[in-house]
Amino acid sequence: MNITTEANLAAQWILNEKVIAYPTEGVWGIGGLNTPENIKAINLAKQRDETKNYILLFYSFQQLTKYFDIEDKYHSLIKNIEHTFTTMIIPTKHEKIAARIPGDKNLLYFLNLIGKPIISTSANLSGQRTCKNIEEISAVFNGTIYGAFDGQLGGEKKPSKILDLENNEYIR
Repeated sequence: MNITTEANLAAQWILNEKVIAYPTEGVWGIGGLNTPENIKAINLAKQRDETKNYILLFYSFQQLTKYFDIEDKYHSLIKNIEHTFTTMIIPTKHEKIAARIPGDKNLLYFLNLIGKPIISTSANLSGQRTCKNIEEISAVFNGTIYGAFDGQLGGEKKPSKILDLENNEYIR
């Protein structure tokens, strides 16, 4: 498995449609561009049920609305929790999506380098504990993902809150 400490190189891997591990606000994540091939690769790597959905990470509200048609009535609510550790369930014109616009400066820098939203999930085999470091990621995912960006985790200790915007209700 390829490992880099260079954010630019890791961003290029993602732009080249590779699946990689990377640090998030609190845990290691796995993801890539939102393509059917990457979703299939992540499902295989995690040994995950293909019916489960993923969250999308965005750099900004503007990027989110560039990719999804979101009703105006949700805009102010999204802007109020933009750059926080909150995952939003957002009704769009065609479907509901799970999205987060992180506040962690390292993750935002990485997402900005990519310039496109990425699908994201925790770095673990389905039903197992999340990998705690690059060594565990290498042991668990060697041969099933392209590489890992060995960067700095944020300071969060719990999973993100999840806010269903349609009901304006936290579900976690």
